[in-house]
Amino acid sequence: MRKVIIKILAVAVVAMLSFSGQLQAQNLLKGLKDAAKKAVEETVSGVTGNNGTSSSSNSAVSGVLNKAASAVPAPKGKTYYVSATTGSARADGLSPTTPMKDLQKAIDAASDNDEIRVAEGNYLGNLDRGYIECGKFGDASHDMGKFISIYGGYSPDFNERDIIKHVTKIQPTDQKFIAPLFNINARRPIGYTGPMGTVVIDGLVFDMGENNLYFVKNVNEDVTGTPNEGVLTGRFIEPGSSVSMPTVGYANGDEYGLHMDVEGNVRVSNCIFVNCRDYGIQALMGKGHMEVCNNIFIACRYAACQVKGNVKDADIPEVSLDFHHNTVLFTWTRTKTFEDMGQGFRFMNGIRTINVYNNIFGCNSNCGVERVFYESNASMEKAKISNLYDNYFFANKRDLELASSGAATISVSASRIDEAEQIGPKYEGNKDLPEGNDAFINAIDQPYLEGFMSLKIIQSQSYNPNSAANQVNRIFGLNQQGSEIVRPSMYCNKYPWEKAKDLFGKVANYGAQMPK
Repeated sequence: MRKVIIKILAVAVVAMLSFSGQLQAQNLLKGLKDAAKKAVEETVSGVTGNNGTSSSSNSAVSGVLNKAASAVPAPKGKTYYVSATTGSARADGLSPTTPMKDLQKAIDAASDNDEIRVAEGNYLGNLDRGYIECGKFGDASHDMGKFISIYGGYSPDFNERDIIKHVTKIQPTDQKFIAPLFNINARRPIGYTGPMGTVVIDGLVFDMGENNLYFVKNVNEDVTGTPNEGVLTGRFIEPGSSVSMPTVGYANGDEYGLHMDVEGNVRVSNCIFVNCRDYGIQALMGKGHMEVCNNIFIACRYAACQVKGNVKDADIPEVSLDFHHNTVLFTWTRTKTFEDMGQGFRFMNGIRTINVYNNIFGCNSNCGVERVFYESNASMEKAKISNLYDNYFFANKRDLELASSGAATISVSASRIDEAEQIGPKYEGNKDLPEGNDAFINAIDQPYLEGFMSLKIIQSQSYNPNSAANQVNRIFGLNQQGSEIVRPSMYCNKYPWEKAKDLFGKVANYGAQMPK
C-alpha cells in the first residue's frame, strides 16, 4: 500500500499532500512503467467481449441503465436531429435527412417532451459563441426552460449510436465567455400541480481544456507547475492571477461544465466532464428525482458533482438523488494553495435521500466524498439520509470528509466509513481499490498520474525590513510586510480528453461502464 507523507520544512517548505487512499504500490509502479510499452488487453474478470469489457460488467451496467431509463419516461413529443457535419443552418431538423447544424437552434425550436439526437462534432452555440443554454443562466424566476431530452453519440447519418466512436463535444477554444458550457433550466410555474417533466442529458463530452488558461509546460521552471514532459500543459492559472511566464488558453472567470436548475425526472448519463474549471456538474434540484450515472469526471476544479436541493423546507422529502457508476478522478482545489474545495462528490443539503454507490473515487486532492452538515436545523440534519455504499477509493487525500458546524472536519478512510454515524442507513462495501485492476490504472493517462502521485508544494517566504513599503509602515506604526510564494509541482493541469474515454468499462460494475 502507498501513502504520500506530508513534509513541512521551515522557510523553504516542501509539502507533500497526504493521500490516505491506499493504492497498491506494486500495481501502480507496474502501470507507470509498462503503460508506454504495451496496450492493456485483459480486463478485471470474466470473458472479454468485443467492446473491451467483461460479460459480467456488461450485464451489470445494462441492468443499471435499464432501471434508470424506466424511472425517466420516454419523450412523447417531436424528435429533432442535429449534425455539425451534414446539417444545414436553415433545415427544420425533423428527420435524419434534414438535420439542423446548430444544437442551440434545435433547443430553441424544441418544446416540452421533445427529444434531440446529436451527431458527432463540436457544438458551440449560435455563431460559435462558446456555450449552449436552455433557459437563461442566473434567472431567479425558475418558471422557465423546457423539459427535453438530448442524446449525443450518433453517426452523421443517424444510423448508429456509439458515444465512444461518434464523439459529441462541447469544447470551446478561443471564446471568452462567462457562462456554463451548457445551462439547462426546467421548472414548472409556482403552484403547478400537473405531471412532472423529464430532462435527459446523455452522451456528451464537456471539455474546457482548450479554453482554460495554463502555463506553457516547462519542466525547468518550477513556477509553471510542470511535473514531467508527458503532461500537456503547465499548471492551471487562477482567474485574476498575474503571470510572468508564457501561457496558453483564454480563461475569463469561473464557469461550470453543466449547470442545471431543474425538477421532475432528471438523468445525466454516459457523459464525460473533463478540465471543467468550476464544477463538472453544479445543479439545483426541485421536487423530483435526479440520477447521475455512468459518467466520467476527470481533472475538474472545485467539485466534480454538487447538487443542492432547491425547494422549501417542507418539500425536502420529495427531493432525491442517486449518484452511481461514475468514475471521479483528479478533482482539484479552488486555489493552488490547496486550502479548500477539491471534492469528488458532495452530499449537499435540501435533499432528503442521497444514494452514492458503485463509483470509483481516485486521486481527488481534497476528498473523494464530502458529507455536508445542516448548520442551523438539527431536525433536518437528523432526517437527512446519506447512503454511501459499495464504492472503490484510491489515492485521495481523504476518502470521506465529514463537515461539522464550528469544528474541524473529520477524515474517514474507506475501510472505516461504517463508523461514520452521519452515513447511513446503507454504508456497507466501501473499499480501497482491490488488487488486480491494472487495466484501470493503465487506462489513466500515465504522465498525469505519475505527476499527481509525486505532487509537492514548494513554499518560500521573504522579508526585507529596508524595503520602501516597510520603512513607510514603521513611520505610521503599521505592520511590516513580507511575501510568500506557493509553487505546486502540479495543479489542475490539462488532461487529454481523448484518454478520458479509455476509462469506460475498466472495472466490472464499478465506475463508468461501457455505454450501451
